[in-house]
Amino acid sequence: MLKNSKQLISLINGCREEKDIGKRCQLLNYINYIVPLELRVSVPSIISHDCIDQILSSMEEKISPPIYGLAY
Repeated sequence: MLKNSKQLISLINGCREEKDIGKRCQLLNYINYIVPLELRVSVPSIISHDCIDQILSSMEEKISPPIYGLAY
């Protein structure tokens, strides 16, 4: 788990809540810039709200600690 994963999760949640696509893109680029190189994603030049949500979900999965005990 990353040292500042709570801060990154907070930024990801803030990006999800933002309605303006331009501000969402800026925030996504900022998040992508501050994560370690192995977690960075290539952001397409033409992007939609759904695409941003998918990228954020992918990042969140990578930085969140594993959750044990959920298997049946």
